[in-house]
Amino acid sequence: MWKFGSNEIMMFLLVIGGVFFVLSRILSISISNMCLNIIFILLFFIIIVIHGWKTLGAREALVFFLFASLIPLLYEYTEGWGFGGLVRCTCSYSNLLGPKFLGKVPYVIPLVWSISLYGTFTMTNIMFNRIRITHEFEEKASLQWFFKIVGMGIVTGLIMASLDLIIDPVMVEMGAWSWSVVGPYYGIPLWNYEGWIEISLETFVCYSVYLLLVKKSQIYIGGEKQSRYTLLVVVLYLASLIVYGMYAVEAQMTYVIPWAVMAMGLFASIVIIQFYRSYLKVGKGVSPSIR
Repeated sequence: MWKFGSNEIMMFLLVIGGVFFVLSRILSISISNMCLNIIFILLFFIIIVIHGWKTLGAREALVFFLFASLIPLLYEYTEGWGFGGLVRCTCSYSNLLGPKFLGKVPYVIPLVWSISLYGTFTMTNIMFNRIRITHEFEEKASLQWFFKIVGMGIVTGLIMASLDLIIDPVMVEMGAWSWSVVGPYYGIPLWNYEGWIEISLETFVCYSVYLLLVKKSQIYIGGEKQSRYTLLVVVLYLASLIVYGMYAVEAQMTYVIPWAVMAMGLFASIVIIQFYRSYLKVGKGVSPSIR
């Protein structure tokens, strides 16, 4: 009898989401893009929580989501450096995304940050062979380790920013938020992308230091079997491109799609190639490691 485990649940939710999205477009189901967007956010969050529980463990996953929610919320609410507070380049949210934290930042925004940051955190760890086949901890604190973690944090930020090449222009067009100044990238200020990198960097470094203190490593789903389900984060990353690509077409903003496809396609390809390179090494009894 087929066992319906957590991996199958993630796949089931992903398939259900895909079918629902396709049918909603083909059959013109009476549901707004914002409602559809929130449905996908919740669906993606459930998948990410299961994925994080499998690769980090329950406690470490909870700590990650706290970091990945609270750090962006602090930036968003205080209009911190990453969002141009010092150069009067800030964004204002409309009521389309629902209730707001202290009347300023929609509650769904930290949720989106935590989903995206977990996916890009894991993708970066795959790229740099930092995911283990067991929770056995091998990293040691040093100046070299810190600089490597900072570099990986910047890469995480670049992957995050690649998402926003399509998200921000489309969501501004849909009326979800607006910017106080008009920027060079289809109306989006470049300071916004610096903010994505800065927040991602801080989250990556803070959580990496936490893992160092508790002596815990992120592992592949399946541990020594190095299950391909680990790559579900890449599937969600590309699914976001498809969803917002459809929104861009409906909003007659197809000009933003090529930039997102090139950037996101590049990162997704690197992650997949690195995964299968390490997959072959593990298959030969070689454990990927960080030096």
